Amino acid sequence: MRARRLPWGTLVVVAYALLLVGAAVDAWRDRDDDRAAPLRDPVAEHDEAAAADLVAAWERQRTGTYVATGTYERRRPATGAELRSEDVLAQDPPRRLHRQLGGVTGRHDDRLVACPAPPPGAEARPCELGPPGGTTYAESVTEEVDALRALVLGPDPLYRVTRDGEACFRLDQVRVDPRAPFGFEATFCFDAATGALVRSLVRHDSGVVEERVVTEVRAEVTEADLTP
Repeated sequence: MRARRLPWGTLVVVAYALLLVGAAVDAWRDRDDDRAAPLRDPVAEHDEAAAADLVAAWERQRTGTYVATGTYERRRPATGAELRSEDVLAQDPPRRLHRQLGGVTGRHDDRLVACPAPPPGAEARPCELGPPGGTTYAESVTEEVDALRALVLGPDPLYRVTRDGEACFRLDQVRVDPRAPFGFEATFCFDAATGALVRSLVRHDSGVVEERVVTEVRAEVTEADLTP
């Protein structure tokens, strides 16, 4: 039996359909490739020594004695929205008090301190000291430092670390992971004399940028500094 010839219009439709199927397959493959690819293209190789120094600097700033005064900003450049406040961190282990955005948080060794920021127009609520017997100051520092070490060191770090000046470190997220606490890109700078964190800049995928800049560091800590 002789094969029936398809009309020209039908051939065009079939060819177009095949092109659409091919494009869909290519798009699906590309999406799978994107899932497996790093979140950001490397701008520099991961510096293992810099990562180890960052961990050491982080531990030093959590165990040092100082008062660091500056500003905190949370902004969304795309919309122009901005939130700004004074930022004061007083630390004399095992005591620590952090004032920011109208509230106070801290720790008195194994007891947490919390003074929530009041709603606009309302009076400030009294500070609350948590019950004793919780995680000690030293234990909380160990947990925090161990968590950072797991993020930047080892065979498969979540953040690539490079130096950004003498006392600064840059972190770049290399893959999607819910454990990523420092956005997709962050910079941390430390004071040489006291170890205090004097600048932090964190950029989030949501477009939000958080920045803390310290303008004064004082090594002497008074009782008033640690009183909520």
